[in-house]
Amino acid sequence: MNVNGKVECKEAENRSTRLSKRGSKALTPFSPYIQAVNEAKQFQWSPTNEQGYFPMATAESVLSFDLIRDKIRQCRDVPPTVGLYGNFKGGERLCQAIAKMMERTFMSVKVDPAHICISSGVTAVLDLFFFATCDAGDGCLIPAPYFPAFDNDMSVRNEVVPIPVQPADRLTYIPTAKEMEIAVVEASKRGIRVRVLLITNPGNPLGTLYPEATLKELLLWAVNRGLHVLSDEIYANSKFGVSADEFISMEKVAQNAISQNLLSADMAAQLVHTAYGMSKDFGMNGFRVGCLHSKSRELLEFWQNMGMFSAVSNDTQHSLAVMLEDETFIDSYVLENNRRLKRSYDLLTSTLEASCLKYMPACAAMFCWLDLRCLLSEPTFDAERCLWRELMNECKIVLTPGEACHYAEPGFFRVCYASMPPESLKVACKNLADFVERKRRKRKAAE
Repeated sequence: MNVNGKVECKEAENRSTRLSKRGSKALTPFSPYIQAVNEAKQFQWSPTNEQGYFPMATAESVLSFDLIRDKIRQCRDVPPTVGLYGNFKGGERLCQAIAKMMERTFMSVKVDPAHICISSGVTAVLDLFFFATCDAGDGCLIPAPYFPAFDNDMSVRNEVVPIPVQPADRLTYIPTAKEMEIAVVEASKRGIRVRVLLITNPGNPLGTLYPEATLKELLLWAVNRGLHVLSDEIYANSKFGVSADEFISMEKVAQNAISQNLLSADMAAQLVHTAYGMSKDFGMNGFRVGCLHSKSRELLEFWQNMGMFSAVSNDTQHSLAVMLEDETFIDSYVLENNRRLKRSYDLLTSTLEASCLKYMPACAAMFCWLDLRCLLSEPTFDAERCLWRELMNECKIVLTPGEACHYAEPGFFRVCYASMPPESLKVACKNLADFVERKRRKRKAAE
């Protein structure tokens, strides 16, 4: 198991290569902790492998895939058209099914299937989106902390510069338009032209929701500046807390602003876009299906051509369309999945509270933002990396370090509690509680 916490890239940099400069850049792993995660997933804890690891750094859910697996088996007939080339922007039937599902379950506005583009996962969606909207060296504002892989999604091929925007409000982490404006001005001083504002709602790694007023403020500010607004709503159907009903899609916010004469329909169509996928709410990471909702005529035409490089197989599209068309199943699945998410979240947070550990209360997604500053030897990122290694070596728990999420203060970690069944989570929680107690006793003894 690699316990360095940082991937050493010197060897990759010095190695003779026949790749291009951009190809050589992609030799660097997209995450500084991905090797540890992959190794942990190959040697996971189980009742018959008590020395195994608890990989809790990957945003994936195993909690309800039994329901999806049984359903998808029923949807896998093979019509003659499956073997032929399809529409590289996305098959008509799946576009219709996804549009109807998004409209019914979380967007709360009319969704035209013609405004849906389908690609092999939201990672591919983001890659194509940034290719279409940005030139190399352009910038993208992202409220921090944020999903670590966003950096790779926009920069590894398109050379777009991620610009983390740290919130002044350390209790809610809610950003303001003023903070965004400051970030644009500072980026300009560095020669970076900001082109996009990327919002994730529900949030990753926080598991919280943006208030409607905040989304409206950010939307109007960004559009007035001529920026594209991309709202990643891939967790929109994973809501379980007391504030779950406060979710509102950015497209709904835009439509409300249009009705209030605060935003023109033409500007909204050109600049407001929504990303969604099947990976998170439906636990179908491996199926690689994501989509973009956009009313931009140019962007839709772009996808008609460039979509061929990340198209989803017709077989997968057909099966998913059949599944999504069963509205009774979708509604019952979402309800049950949220019940299971809540159960695992409560299991984790009850342990944290019993151990007097602070965390950000969540109501959505599959994350808990854990505050372990009390366990740091000193308030530095070196100390955070040391604690990350201790957790992996002593607890067998692999977490996402806050540094990877571009948070400015050391000592925070993202916990992905849906990545294992509740039976395994209970053991991981006990390991964490025991570890915290040992650390506190050792510190007290040293006083």
